[in-house]
Formats: sequence, C-alpha cells, structure tokens
Amino acid sequence: MKEILTFLDEREQEFDRHLSVARMLEARVDETARDGDIHVEVRHINTLKSGLLVHLYNIVEAISTRTLENVGQVVASEKPGQWTESVLKEWVRAAVWGSDEKIGEAALNNLTKISSSLAAGGNLDAFVVKGVPGSWDDSAISKIAQRLGCDLILSEPVKRAAYETKYRNDTSALRYLALRRNDIAHGNTTFEEGAYDLTLNDIDELATRVLPFLEEVTKSYDKFLENKDFLKINEEAA
Repeated sequence: MKEILTFLDEREQEFDRHLSVARMLEARVDETARDGDIHVEVRHINTLKSGLLVHLYNIVEAISTRTLENVGQVVASEKPGQWTESVLKEWVRAAVWGSDEKIGEAALNNLTKISSSLAAGGNLDAFVVKGVPGSWDDSAISKIAQRLGCDLILSEPVKRAAYETKYRNDTSALRYLALRRNDIAHGNTTFEEGAYDLTLNDIDELATRVLPFLEEVTKSYDKFLENKDFLKINEEAA
C-alpha cells in the first residue's frame, strides 16, 4: 500500500498545481488583453473548474481500484483454505462469477480449473476485488471494506468531513463529486456549465474532504493486510 500512498501524494500535488494555475488565470479575468494575449473570460475559468472536478474524481477512482488490486494480490499469497469466509466470498465474486462468459463450455472449463486449484490446496492467482455498481463514493468504498471485513479507521475530523451531508440534495462530499463528474463526463452538462456555481475555493474545500478520506481508507487496508486480518486464524483470535 505504500506505493499507493505515494501515488496519492503525487496526484494530490498535481491537483494542487492545476488549482494554482486556475487561480492565476482567474486573476486575469478583468484584465485587458495585450497584443497577442488571449483574453481570459469567466467561461474559461468555468471550464477549468469542471476539469478540476473530473480530475479529483479520477483520483478517487484510481486510488480505489489500485487498492483493491493490491488486496487481491496480497490475499492470493496465502492458501485459500486459510481465508476468512468474507474474503472467500469476494474471491468467488471476482474469479468465479466475474467473467463475462455465458454459461457454456468456456465457463465450465473456467470453473473446472478453479475447482482443481482449490482441491489441490495450493495458492490461487491474484484477483481484483470487485467494486459495487455505480460510481465511487463514500458509501461504495465503505460497503466494499465491510464485505472484506476491513475496519476503516478514520479520525473524527476526516470522518465528519467525508460523511457530512452538506451538499446539494443532502449529499456527502464524495457523492456530490461523483454526481457532478458523471454529469460532465456523460454529457449531461457542458464543461462550461458543470461547475459554474462553484468557486475555486469551493473546489479546494471539496478536495480537503475527499483526499484525506482516501488516505485514511488506504492506510486502513494497509493495516488489514499487514495484520493478515483476512485469515481465519486471526479472525478467530479476535
């Protein structure tokens, strides 16, 4: 997970740089364009703000998917007979029913291969824990952790900032971000209109709710794997 935390830190710095560029350009909105310069208009800043929302959501998605990939890799390093029931269910969800193949010869061969591996008692291939349908938000992230049996260890300020329903339609920060990003990415709104009602300070504040939450979730998974809480023997000891 340390590589993922490093990746998160790099993406956060990148986001801050892009936010700084947007602030610099916003300061030029009322300036008269000089020869050869492009006159910066409010619509340009609105387009940048939508881009920042998409960027922030992409960080959420990238960190979440990389974390679940890492979980599958580490879990697969232990024999499946030692896995907790919760983790075994996630493996079945990913490896057995995760295929797009229809029930037929190919699916039968796949199940036969998996059954043989289990019967042999050896290690299985790494797998990717499946997410939940829809977008990545705090509810989806919490549900997956609960399915795996991973306790999310969140500080009170981070928990409050992430789960507080203070945005439009009483949504949390991550839910609000996911909805806005979907509207922009799916063409339900234009880039000029997607964040017109947000200031750059609003977007900065949104990021301060989202990014610390991602960091503490990732650290929770790091502890989950380090303590091998995905093994029966540790579950029984607890």
